[in-house]
Amino acid sequence: MIISLLGVFNGLFLTFYFLWGKSKQGYQNIYLGLMLLALVLRIGKSVFYYFNRGLDEAYIMIGLMACVAIGPFSFFFVRSQLSGNKRFDYRSLFTLIPILFLMSYAFFVESYWENKPLWSNYILRGIYVYWGIFSLTATGLVLRKRYVKKESFPNQNWTLGVTLGVTFIWLTYMTSSFTSYLAGAITFTFLVYLLVWILFARGKATDTTKSKAKSNWSDREITGYKTKIEATLTNDGRYKDANLTMPNLAKEIGLTPHQFSLFINDHLGKNFSHLINEVRIGAAKEMLHKDHHLTVEAIAYECGFNATSTFHTAFKNVTGMTPAAFRKQVPVPSDL
Repeated sequence: MIISLLGVFNGLFLTFYFLWGKSKQGYQNIYLGLMLLALVLRIGKSVFYYFNRGLDEAYIMIGLMACVAIGPFSFFFVRSQLSGNKRFDYRSLFTLIPILFLMSYAFFVESYWENKPLWSNYILRGIYVYWGIFSLTATGLVLRKRYVKKESFPNQNWTLGVTLGVTFIWLTYMTSSFTSYLAGAITFTFLVYLLVWILFARGKATDTTKSKAKSNWSDREITGYKTKIEATLTNDGRYKDANLTMPNLAKEIGLTPHQFSLFINDHLGKNFSHLINEVRIGAAKEMLHKDHHLTVEAIAYECGFNATSTFHTAFKNVTGMTPAAFRKQVPVPSDL
């Protein structure tokens, strides 16, 4: 349990690091910091309960409530990493509503100490299921992006490590008969992995990647690839293909998928999804201005989106408004 106690302190260090030390990176690290804070509260409850069986009920409840937040924050961290969107998604706050219900139930109906069987056998199990739904979804998104679509994204090894680590901790809580203490030790290992990665690996890896990227292409090649990417997507209309994948586009440009991903990350500052969405939204904005006879849905499909919901989300991420609101800015031309 001393190891788990060290894990709690390492977790607190990492929480402050991501919430305040890396704020310039956007809300990816805010989500990650909040997720780590929730883990610290959950593991900390187990550790302090081990040393003090008479631990105040309020702290025990805080530890249990923290489990509700772990899954949602890990999911929104992953989604922001994959999309490259650094804006705060206010929908993430709705995933914390169960905490309010649990707090109300504990305060007005029955607390943990008043009905341990109910909390241990049903409520706590439901909390773990809720955590698992988000963690497994996040893991699926990362694995699909990397191994099925074979698309690269910034800090992909880091993102995969964090996601699998949180999911592994969840599995430990769900399956072990000694959940609190075994999971505490495993969490410590996970947190130390994060700490070592931050202090010794990430900075060097980033510098190495950037230096390689800069040395692999001359200025002439960089300009040529930028022009070719733009021409292929816009002039040839490849952005309209809803089934366009990064490997296919890379092949047309004359690069391997890895080279293409590295090039657009370093020289365009975007991942593949962000690049395609920007081109598609640019075309959609023009059509919304000119083609008033077309519905928003028709424009979405014409620009390569395979679902109107995806189009609305991407459009709002790029422009800050919905397609309908954007169209209203431009008056409909009169026939007179």
